[in-house]
Amino acid sequence: MTKQDDLTLKEVCQVLGKSGRTISRYIKAGKLNPEKIKSQKGIEYRFDLTELENLKKPDTTGQMTRQNIIDDKKNDTLSLLNDTMKLLQKQLKAKDTQIKQLLERQRETNILMGQLQNKVLMLEDKSGGKRSDKNNRTDDTTSQSKWQGFLKRIFKRE
Repeated sequence: MTKQDDLTLKEVCQVLGKSGRTISRYIKAGKLNPEKIKSQKGIEYRFDLTELENLKKPDTTGQMTRQNIIDDKKNDTLSLLNDTMKLLQKQLKAKDTQIKQLLERQRETNILMGQLQNKVLMLEDKSGGKRSDKNNRTDDTTSQSKWQGFLKRIFKRE
């Protein structure tokens, strides 16, 4: 009934050096496709020797061991951290661009404020010299110096 190349589960365990549980996992994962035979004990598996030889080759990528599960969790964590890092780098670049734009606007604003301050001071100087009354001039010069001090405080140059 059985071929000479067919092996039982126990023989497969000895050939591969694996437990029966591991062989069952291989069957569920599709790495082994044994022939199912009904016997008095129930269903028995018969394995092809050539299929086992192919499985013996060092391919440990699909084994479900605790170490592989831990490695998978580490890989998942690492990939999540890498994705998060890439996202944060993109956000950092965007913020750097925003900061550069704001600094440029601030520089332009400072230039415009300096020009405005110069024009206001020039206008005050011109209007201060056209006064006809000397008494008013002394009052104007004191008020003018107050305004100049006020304007200098407002429009500080960097």
